[in-house]
Parts: sequence; structure tokens; C-alpha cells
Amino acid sequence: MHGMINRGLQCYIRDIHGLDVWEETCEQANLSFNNFETMLTYDDATTEDLLTSFSILISRSRNEILEDFGTYVVSEEALSAVRRLLKLGGSNYVEFLHSLNFVYDRAKMAVPELDLPKMELVKNSPNKFTLLTRFEKRGYGAALLGLLRALADDYGALVSIKHCHKSLKHMDEDCFEIDILQDNWSSASFLELVKH
Repeated sequence: MHGMINRGLQCYIRDIHGLDVWEETCEQANLSFNNFETMLTYDDATTEDLLTSFSILISRSRNEILEDFGTYVVSEEALSAVRRLLKLGGSNYVEFLHSLNFVYDRAKMAVPELDLPKMELVKNSPNKFTLLTRFEKRGYGAALLGLLRALADDYGALVSIKHCHKSLKHMDEDCFEIDILQDNWSSASFLELVKH
């Protein structure tokens, strides 16, 4: 797994759960170090050991942790550069979704070793989309779910997202059914809805 992902997990655990929990996670995972380097590549087993140890430590499932991590990537100020990069895809959530078709190729040009899923967006109607992803790394669709939900919030869109997952022979396939209920959602929209 690329160090950028592992470093992100480190920041998430440390920032949300505290330095003590991060150090305990490293100890339980039998890591010989406490800091990941962003430009190195680590054995996938190291990342899995880290996730397993953290999951046991805080009594939450791997999927819950990864979904929170996806939200963290978008919402935390420490990673605001990542949010800005993702939002280069468009001025609203629909434009952002369409930009996902090109993320894999663009990321590979910038950081060839970065582990990202291949994505294909299918437009079913003006407000309904299906995002299909194929990822050689197993079980990371939940992180993308958190990211998609957090970016919808960031764009001010009210969305419903259903996630389904399939383990294929050589990769994972995740499907996200995205229904945009309102493109310009705000607290004013909520108050208007409550009145009716």
C-alpha cells in the first residue's frame, strides 16, 4: 500500500482518537515504527495489521473505520489540499461525479504507485447515477463511500447513496447508487421542508 494512504490512516487515528490510541495501535500491530513516510510503499499486510489492531482497540468494524476515514480525508482542515484537488472536478456535485471517470489516469500520471480504484460513472437519469469501481486492493469501498458522502455535504448536495460490494477473483468491485435529492441543500432548505 502506498505510504500516502498509510500516512492518511495514521493522521486519522491520531487526530480523531488521540496519540495514545495511535501508539497502542502500532504496538498491537507489531509495527517497528510509529510514522509512515508518504513517498514509500509498504506491504499490504502492514496496512491490514494496522486496521485490524485499530478495529479491535476501538471496537468498530473495518468498514465503519474506512468510511470514517473517507469522511476525514474530505472534511479535516489538515487535508484541505486533498479536498481542493477533488473539487477541481467541478463547481457542483454532478460535475464532480462526472470527473471521477478521469481520476485514475490523472493520479497515475502524478503518482504512478498510488493505489486507486478504476471508476466508471453511469448516468441513469438527471439526478440518478451509478458509480462502478474496481480495485485490486480488497475491502476499501467503504472509504470511497465516506468520501462521496462528505463531498456531497461539502458541495451542499442532499444525496442518498447505496453501496454494494462484490469480491471477484483478482479484485473487488463496488457499486454506488447515487440519488441526488437536492443539488443546493442548506439549512434554509431544511426549514422549508419542515414547514411543509
